Amino acid sequence: MKEIVLVVGGTEFTFNVGNAEYNKFVDQTTAGRPTQAGFNLLTKTVEQKQRASLIELIADKERQPKALVVMNLVGEISEEMGDGLPDVVKLQKSTATSADETA
Repeated sequence: MKEIVLVVGGTEFTFNVGNAEYNKFVDQTTAGRPTQAGFNLLTKTVEQKQRASLIELIADKERQPKALVVMNLVGEISEEMGDGLPDVVKLQKSTATSADETA
């Protein structure tokens, strides 16, 4: 579980995000609903006492997520979740043929 503190509208919010919550977010995102997936991640991982205040900032009066705010916050959480992970690099395949190598 990773504790991530983000400031939204001048207020600090603490999110406790584990791999299970983050994986669920990724799975929902690939299902084609990234804003709702982000909203769910944020509202389920923020400290309970901060939930109502967060929703006021990331959703409109009809409780529809504000996509830009939600996705910016999720981007910050994604960066934090990636901290400390090993780098993954794809090596480029050689395009030289054996004839080129001997020339």
